Amino acid sequence: MNPGCWRFRHSPSGVIPLKKGVSGEPREAYCPLMSVDDFVRARDRILRAVDRELGVDPLLGEVIRALHDVADFSECAVVLTDPDTLLPFGGVVEGLASHSCVPFWDNELRDPDFAKFNALARSSDPVASLYEATDGELTRSPRFQKLYEHLGVGDELRVAFRSGQSCWAVGWMIRREEAGPFGAQEMNDVRNLVPVAARAISGAVTRRSGDHAGTGPAMLVVDAAGEIESMTAEAEALLPELRTHGLDDIAAPTAVVAAARRAIGNRSSTTTALRARCSSGRWLKLHASPLGTDGRVAVMIETASRSDLVPILLESYGLTQRESHVVLLLARGFSTKDIAAELNISRHTVHDHIKAIYAKCGVSSRGELVAGLFTNHLHAAHEAAVGYVA
Repeated sequence: MNPGCWRFRHSPSGVIPLKKGVSGEPREAYCPLMSVDDFVRARDRILRAVDRELGVDPLLGEVIRALHDVADFSECAVVLTDPDTLLPFGGVVEGLASHSCVPFWDNELRDPDFAKFNALARSSDPVASLYEATDGELTRSPRFQKLYEHLGVGDELRVAFRSGQSCWAVGWMIRREEAGPFGAQEMNDVRNLVPVAARAISGAVTRRSGDHAGTGPAMLVVDAAGEIESMTAEAEALLPELRTHGLDDIAAPTAVVAAARRAIGNRSSTTTALRARCSSGRWLKLHASPLGTDGRVAVMIETASRSDLVPILLESYGLTQRESHVVLLLARGFSTKDIAAELNISRHTVHDHIKAIYAKCGVSSRGELVAGLFTNHLHAAHEAAVGYVA
């Protein structure tokens, strides 16, 4: 695409006037001259990245380049999301300042606004323009007033990268006021890229998890007395982090023994999962499975992923399993009616759950709950995982 080549959108009577811009003057729709070749180039760029089995961040960089092939914008971000909560946990940002991260997500999680990601992820259309959503009156958006107006932004295009029922990433592109709003052809091309990009992102995330798991199994076998019978070198290296202060004389750490005993007593599943926080501060997941009827249990240990962090945090607040499920649905933008239908319970019961959740988490609103979960617990990890490019 030639970003400097523009055309007016015409009708039989001439150029179509659009709604009033920020200054109050009527604006005309500018659309970049696009061609089928631009979309094919963008699509093939992503497919080549898949064939090369790029890592997550390099792949996200290729997705941004593909977006540049079909749309004109000055800043952009594509951020990975936890499919359960839509909370961000890393990604690639182009042209945006790192200090804008907290205000951006504070708006996204707390403020009522147009084209929110949790609504976009469940919409039949995964693409939305802020100019179009506000009927051309951008100042109606708190996001525009707080983040964009002083920068001379003319439009923001948002994308939910959905694959099936899961949203693997969200993205937003910013266009300056002098360039006009995003055109219909650009939005349509971005829309058509979503399935290709979403599958590529989900595949890269899955490969990263698999690559991490393949670095070497941390496995040990515990006998009926709770003593370690055998273990791999990786498990031996992890044991000091699992030791309980004052109990160093016990062969198997408390977390390992607890996982093994729970697995033996679990009659509803062949595998028991347990999370444990190490002395270093990181979280581990322990998977315990009985090896027979003699009380021997195999325990696999792995580092908890970022997506595992949300359930861990919910557990730390003392939420029940049902209350944790309600929180996940609240984070995804479900209404009380939607939650009742999803969980097959009454709205009154949902209200009771929400009241209990607010009390346990020390909050008074849905926005405060979700924002606190991200800002207080996940933001540092998200910032560390975000790559910034010029």
